[in-house]
Amino acid sequence: MRGFEKLQELKDNMMKPIYEKRRHLGCELCGHTFYDYYKKTGLYGVPNGEESPHPTRKGMIIVHTYDDVFYPRCSKCWCDGTVRDAKTATAIYEKQAEKDRKKAERKAKKDAEPVKISRKLTYANKQAYYDRIDYLAANPNEMTKYEIMSSYFMDKVFWKRFGAGCYELECRHFTIKKHLWDGTYMSNSGKTRMGRFTPYFEVTNNQTGKVREVGTESVKRAIERETRFGKNRRNDPERNWGLPKNG
Repeated sequence: MRGFEKLQELKDNMMKPIYEKRRHLGCELCGHTFYDYYKKTGLYGVPNGEESPHPTRKGMIIVHTYDDVFYPRCSKCWCDGTVRDAKTATAIYEKQAEKDRKKAERKAKKDAEPVKISRKLTYANKQAYYDRIDYLAANPNEMTKYEIMSSYFMDKVFWKRFGAGCYELECRHFTIKKHLWDGTYMSNSGKTRMGRFTPYFEVTNNQTGKVREVGTESVKRAIERETRFGKNRRNDPERNWGLPKNG
């Protein structure tokens, strides 16, 4: 027997008690605890192309300071790299669960608050707001005058009914046309479109012929921002490096 083979046999005999001991393990992702053994090799790949925590065993987490000793997969969710000793895994899982619970509570509290679109246009909560948009997208004749006079709300209805772009909608004796003010521009490299389109609406009363524009204030504010700061990025000296213009 060669010297290398003797050393390998000696190493295997030293590591044998580590592999043969049944251990209480847990998954930090799903919270499941189970009994299993440490593994000799890493057999599972790392998802999403992430780098392996161990340089020679792709997809496996090395156990403590032992080389070639790895945690197994979770016996419930079959995830790689989420198993630890039961105490550590349970603590990590409970901490994350508490964070998720608090986050859900904050979201529920926020969703329960009234949604105020304008001074005369308020909805009981976020769900009522979304339900109203869905309903009006299918039944535009039910829109109130306050909803018609809100460019922000009308934009949501048009998006729900038509999607992106400029469209025309008949609502009782009104004809509503959506327009978009183009506030976009190309980046310095010419590869990316920057800025955004600002919607405004033309509402025509078909009985009286009166035409009213809704949302022009938003367009004016967008134009003022463009006039003050310019469209360019920070690397153009002719536009004062993107800083506000003096005077």
